[in-house]
Amino acid sequence: METIIYDLNHVERDIFGNYGGKSGFKYGVIIDGERWMIKFPENTREFPGRDKKNNHVPSYTTSPLSEYIGSHIYEILGIPVHETKLGLRNGKIVVACKDFDVNHELVDYEKIKNGFAEFEDELIGSSGTSSIMRGEFLDDVITVIEQSELLQKAEGIKERFWDMFVVDGFIRNNDRNNGNWGVFIKKDQSVVLAPVFDNGNSFFNKRNPSVSQRRILDEASIVQDALGTGVSYFLDKEKNHIHPFDFIERQENKDCTAALIRFSERIDMDAIRKCILDIPEKAFGVDVIAPEQKQHYIRMMEIIIERSINPTLEKLNHAPIDL
Repeated sequence: METIIYDLNHVERDIFGNYGGKSGFKYGVIIDGERWMIKFPENTREFPGRDKKNNHVPSYTTSPLSEYIGSHIYEILGIPVHETKLGLRNGKIVVACKDFDVNHELVDYEKIKNGFAEFEDELIGSSGTSSIMRGEFLDDVITVIEQSELLQKAEGIKERFWDMFVVDGFIRNNDRNNGNWGVFIKKDQSVVLAPVFDNGNSFFNKRNPSVSQRRILDEASIVQDALGTGVSYFLDKEKNHIHPFDFIERQENKDCTAALIRFSERIDMDAIRKCILDIPEKAFGVDVIAPEQKQHYIRMMEIIIERSINPTLEKLNHAPIDL
């Protein structure tokens, strides 16, 4: 069944739905009596290299499409994630993300780390250094998770972080930054995990779709996209961004390895292929996704499984994933 692209041109604007973040224009709307956030594609005119001849940066990112696909892959894996719909508004393909329960206060990792002053000597970076370096020390995340009283109240917080580390690598999301994961504080002061949200930096969202048209013709280029390029938001002790699958393959962290095993038990490539192939290529006369993009995304994930995840699992004496 083909994915529905909703006409969101006439849904009511929610004047109380105002949202932060730096990646693109966004605001609240009311859909069927419920509050949703609409996220527009980000204009790239100020991006580095945009003014160079023969650049491969589109006029707008494909972040709404990336948000939708990345979020649905999380859903297929059985990991709680915000609900998303693709739609058209003001002539652009957008993604609508269902807003969180107003009775739940979202506290992101950045706020928790900023309140970690008594343990600052145990951290590699101080509060604020991540915004300067555009990254977060992985060892600091582990320290905060293990020692923050608030995070320790959220059952499964360590597992959730490492699940995101693995899945973000799989969907090529390089921006799991300090402000887009965290916990809810409920009205009764209990603490629970927030669903995964903000997956718009997945699948090379700053590339022109024409790049996929070229790279799908060359297996070596797809291998490079899958495993040779792209790093995570997280830094090693030398301030180098960590390549997720290099880290996973080294099996240096038992919690990361456990997340890889969980991933292998949950992954359903048939469902992922169907999710991507069911997205219409056009809607309301507007391009949504090129057929070459679909092929590129799918083949890239297959290569990650074939050349990184399965060999790592085989070393652990686990059966390979059935493609």
